Amino acid sequence: MSENVMDQIVAELRGSALGLFAGHSELKNVRVVGHTPKTDHYTYDIVVDFTDGSERVSAKVYRASKVGPAGAKQMAKTEFGNLSYVHKIFEKKGLAGVPRPLGDFTDAGAVVTVKWSGLPLQSIVMKAALLPGYADHDVLKLSARKAGEWLRNFHKATADMPVAFDGAGLLAELAAACERCRAEGLEEASIRTILSGAKATLSRVKKALPHAAVLNDFTPLNVIVSEHGVGVCDYAKMSKRGLAYADAAQFLACVEALEKYPFCNREITGEVQAEFMSAYGVSPTEEAVLRVMKMKALLGMFAQGRGMKDSAVRKKVMWATVMKRFIQNAAQRSLAPAA
Repeated sequence: MSENVMDQIVAELRGSALGLFAGHSELKNVRVVGHTPKTDHYTYDIVVDFTDGSERVSAKVYRASKVGPAGAKQMAKTEFGNLSYVHKIFEKKGLAGVPRPLGDFTDAGAVVTVKWSGLPLQSIVMKAALLPGYADHDVLKLSARKAGEWLRNFHKATADMPVAFDGAGLLAELAAACERCRAEGLEEASIRTILSGAKATLSRVKKALPHAAVLNDFTPLNVIVSEHGVGVCDYAKMSKRGLAYADAAQFLACVEALEKYPFCNREITGEVQAEFMSAYGVSPTEEAVLRVMKMKALLGMFAQGRGMKDSAVRKKVMWATVMKRFIQNAAQRSLAPAA
């Protein structure tokens, strides 16, 4: 199925390439140079060759075998709509980091864009952890700052009216997350620290908090760093209105969770979080809300271990053991009374 879709995409690009990439004189070829399989889609790399240069294109093709033809079409329509919405806003405001859509391929269950080439921020973090001396360079800190700036621009560009903060609702969600993690072995002492610390923290929050479009998948793995800055290419889970800090909290949680690897220490993850927060910019009160939201995201990661196959008992036990210790440390750092 995906091969037929790619034939259609390649054929349409051959007919529209000169219009899509202004400034080139003559088209030579459109070729698929590789693909990456994902759970619900394939990502294809395409090169459009002109006599005076080449352009890179990315095609995301949803797997009809997983969700059915109608499901693939709907997922593509949702993502294409989100991407077009954000690209139009960024283009109007002169901002970068959102790939340009190249036509509407949603009837084929695909989203086709100019490729934003670069290295995922998570790979840069891992290099800093694994390669002696790499962390001494400015690449890691600069990348984290650029990620914070991009997210700040995204939320400002799509901003809506602030809404009164629902602290009771967040506490209820946090308590539910703790209950799910209790079944995985999270200790009562950690749960008490999390809930009491969150209650004390949120009781001091009285102001309305910013609302904007929310990506719901802003992670170090999805932030692509290049020589031109950073970009985000995945808009499949985006909602056009929500609490803006949800994206920042998810990013911070994903960075902190890298500490579960023995080679990725607190110095590196702390540096990334500090640079990101400095660039994103929040008040001390808002930072307190972010700490609670980050803990909720971390608990969600812990509970995800339950999704493994029943046959993978050893992996489930290892995941639960590592994450339990990690959550305990994170709770002490972020929500213990001394904090």
